[in-house]
Amino acid sequence: MAGFFHRMYYGDPRKPDLKKEDVKGSSRFKLFFTVLSVRFWQLIQLNLLYAVFWLPSYIWLYIQGLLMQQTNQPVTLEFFILMIPCLMLAGPATAGVTYVIRNWARDDHAWVWSDFKDAFKENWKQSILMMLINGIALLLFSVNVRFYGSIVSEGFFYLLLYYFMFILAIIFVMMNMFVFPMIVTYRLKLRQILRNAFILTMVKLPLTFVVFALAGFLMYLSLVYLLSIPFFLVGLTFPAFIVISYVNWILDKYINIHLDEEKEETEGEETES
Repeated sequence: MAGFFHRMYYGDPRKPDLKKEDVKGSSRFKLFFTVLSVRFWQLIQLNLLYAVFWLPSYIWLYIQGLLMQQTNQPVTLEFFILMIPCLMLAGPATAGVTYVIRNWARDDHAWVWSDFKDAFKENWKQSILMMLINGIALLLFSVNVRFYGSIVSEGFFYLLLYYFMFILAIIFVMMNMFVFPMIVTYRLKLRQILRNAFILTMVKLPLTFVVFALAGFLMYLSLVYLLSIPFFLVGLTFPAFIVISYVNWILDKYINIHLDEEKEETEGEETES
């Protein structure tokens, strides 16, 4: 039993941290599964830590589900309003988890607790603000979908608006795939991050949607029974590992490559001078 908890904290000694020469020339697909096998226990540990900050959201969602079963009424407006502070509480923790998984996914080292704590403290302002925006967006989308859904029978135009709200909501959620990795990676204002997140979402829209759907499906499977053990063990960080591995590839392809070129040019000019 002691060996089990030792592996959870330090990892499997039979699978030590990767070295650059071990993955040099490897495809990102191969790197994904190689890193996953090395970081398996740390992902579970990180999931347990992250789930603590989502507890208020879980509990409030569970209470709302019970109320809907008892009253046969749809989700109330008060549910979304009270969900906003619950989401804000999880914001800084999301930044911490994103930083740790971002490093692991690109084969950089990161400690579960200390790096999580540092990223939590460094990015808490933007993270809380982003979760506030997410909560308000959730409220607005729910109100609009419910409103247009109640009047779709009055004309084709309202039916279009009804589905348009769904499409906007999906795009906004997919933007979140890029928002937190950029928060912990770049020093940008939140409006710049949101603009870039929208652009990157649309650049590879079909593939982005596939990754989003896969991660969402895995999270849904772990949430079949609310507050279940699978969700607390793998329901957050394993889907996040899929998403962030994909986001790392997109950022390398469209942003980091240009930053590296600018850095090389700057270093070259300084050498010449």
